[in-house]
Amino acid sequence: MPATPSPALTSVRTLPPLPPLPPLPPLQWSTRIAYAVGQLPEGIKSAAFGFFLLFYYNQVLGLAATMASIAIFIALCLDAISDPIVGSWSDSTRGRFGRRHGYMYAAAVPFALLFYGIFVPPEGLGETGLFWWLLVLATLTRTAMTFYSVPFMALGAELTQNYDERTLLAALRNVFQLLGMFAVLIGGNLLFFGATDQFANGQLNPAAYQPFALACVPLLITGILIASLGTHRKIPSLYIPTSKTAFSLRGVVQEVRTAFRIPSFTALVIAAVVFGITQGMVQALILYTATYFFALTPAQTTSLFGIAVIGIVIGSLISQPVSIFIGEKKTVFALGLAWYAFFTSIVIILRLLDLLPPNGHPLVGPLYIGSAMVSALGLGVAIPMIGSMVADITDEHERRHGDRQEGIYYAAASFAGKVIGGAGPVMAGLVIDLAGIPPGSDPATIPADVVMRFGWWQGPSVIVLSLISIIAISFFRISRQEHANILADIHAQKTGSAA
Repeated sequence: MPATPSPALTSVRTLPPLPPLPPLPPLQWSTRIAYAVGQLPEGIKSAAFGFFLLFYYNQVLGLAATMASIAIFIALCLDAISDPIVGSWSDSTRGRFGRRHGYMYAAAVPFALLFYGIFVPPEGLGETGLFWWLLVLATLTRTAMTFYSVPFMALGAELTQNYDERTLLAALRNVFQLLGMFAVLIGGNLLFFGATDQFANGQLNPAAYQPFALACVPLLITGILIASLGTHRKIPSLYIPTSKTAFSLRGVVQEVRTAFRIPSFTALVIAAVVFGITQGMVQALILYTATYFFALTPAQTTSLFGIAVIGIVIGSLISQPVSIFIGEKKTVFALGLAWYAFFTSIVIILRLLDLLPPNGHPLVGPLYIGSAMVSALGLGVAIPMIGSMVADITDEHERRHGDRQEGIYYAAASFAGKVIGGAGPVMAGLVIDLAGIPPGSDPATIPADVVMRFGWWQGPSVIVLSLISIIAISFFRISRQEHANILADIHAQKTGSAA
């Protein structure tokens, strides 16, 4: 339950300026890396679900794209309910494992086993059976992941209050998420989805998915354990909740409402949700775009994934220097997103306007693959800003209410993102069906008008959605200077100098 605002808060702004706080010490690199490795499982899950799950159930197993995307969307909505519950529960947890680590340890094995099960449906289920298998297993897998990911993300805001250190942590998290995606997209294609005599396109091979999922299991468990064990020594120095109010669902609702009363949090969530819709749609459609719109070979598709991941890694690594140079996180986010939207859609739009050579021309594949890397730079710069800005908002909560609730803020953002951002895969399924691409289609047999219709549904929408996200983030108000003021106010409240 949120604490009552401190009476001292109303007078803080009328006092003489407080002396600047001493610089917050940086984290050790061993702590940074151990914590960041914990994002590896999210990268594996995101790549497998975002790039392969819809394709597998639609093109390989024969489930209609709209039904598959609806099952994925419902699973997101059901899972979203667990986010604020887990966030609030972990915020108020007291014990020898602190507020976060007990949940992180407990989630590792169930999450990995459920992930495996979603790619191994029993034979003979039929379309209805496949729909329910996908819905139930996707819900359980995502919920198990929530019991790890929400405490894990909240832990990052607890490890440091340094404005730029948080951006570095978020950037390193993003790098390891991309390494997980790289393992799936590159390792998966090379080891499991290569061309065979029967399947020139290895992603259409049903026998490849079971060993692929099995290979992911130890990576999922290892990533979670490294993050948990590598930050375990920090437990004694982390915040211990002072309130002994019993956990309740009514309290969860009140805490979420309290979070959204901070205008900057509302602006950030709207921007992140629309950004997530854009990403979800592009991810779910990238195999279709590569296979049907640009007719890439399997080798070119593998290169596309690898080049895109490299671009995001580079963007993530330069995100902190860019943020320091530009000064404000929201500006960096807006510039990165604008860059991503332009270079993601420009090649598709050029093809729609008949300004590119026909598919198969030696320039087309490299041009599309190159544009993916260039656009990914902007994506890599923008993504870390979201997590870093959420961390800054948790300090604003402490200034207003006197306690820390990192879990509920990351959970509330995740809740909104899943409920609304899950529209990305739904939009992808609608684009596929509205374009008229039937399951199991050979790219050579798809009529030209179907391909063009697919492009018109996808290309311009990326620009429109990105523009909405940029407008929303303009209302974020926690600047570098304001964050310094927040920390000074918190320090004053704790030391009694605001009285």
